Amino acid sequence: MSSIQAALQPVKQPANLSRLAWLCALLPFLTTHTSSLVAASLGHVEWCIPYWDSCTSISATGRQMPEKAWFKVGMFASLLVTLVFWRGLKAWLSETPVADLQRSIQGMFVLGVLAAVFLALYTLALGEEGDTLQRVRRIGVTLAFAFTYLAQLLCTHLLGQYARETSNPPLHLLQQRLLTLLLCLLGVGIVSVMLEGLLGDNYDRYEDGFEWIMALMLNLWFAGTGILLGRLQKATSNQA
Repeated sequence: MSSIQAALQPVKQPANLSRLAWLCALLPFLTTHTSSLVAASLGHVEWCIPYWDSCTSISATGRQMPEKAWFKVGMFASLLVTLVFWRGLKAWLSETPVADLQRSIQGMFVLGVLAAVFLALYTLALGEEGDTLQRVRRIGVTLAFAFTYLAQLLCTHLLGQYARETSNPPLHLLQQRLLTLLLCLLGVGIVSVMLEGLLGDNYDRYEDGFEWIMALMLNLWFAGTGILLGRLQKATSNQA
């Protein structure tokens, strides 16, 4: 067995991780979009395409019944799946050629857990009355976005290190595309902040659209990671 084959030998768990990554992408996407359709059909929000019409926030699609129940169940399912995903990814990376980067691997896992915790707080507070709960909702969603992004960024770095250690150009190409996606997401966030500073209250017309776009890009990262892990598993199976 060559040194590269030996390095790839531990990679058997990503078969499950690939499916988990796809669930991490699809569950929140289906939850928010289905909730939006239900809310619009009941007159709770406008009929529109929020990505460019910027007509309603993600939160607004889950504030009233019955869509609120669907939204909360879907988001809790999403955060539980992401917890399992980050845990599985941590376990797998700890057995690969990047196992010496334990601090980075542990940091990725902690960031993923924090993202899930704040997403849970946001979901619990959504649609409930009280100024305190509204503050919890805003803080929860902001930190859930931030910690998810940081966990994804650190994971992408680790996947790049894995590609280099195993001399795997196709894997490195996919990792670079994930990194490009995250850099684009950062750019969207910076533009959003700049517009808020320039437009003041008029920025409200665009804020919701940016929120939907950034959430979609976070979901796309999970989908891209699912593709990467699936191809890695297939390549490893062919070498076995």
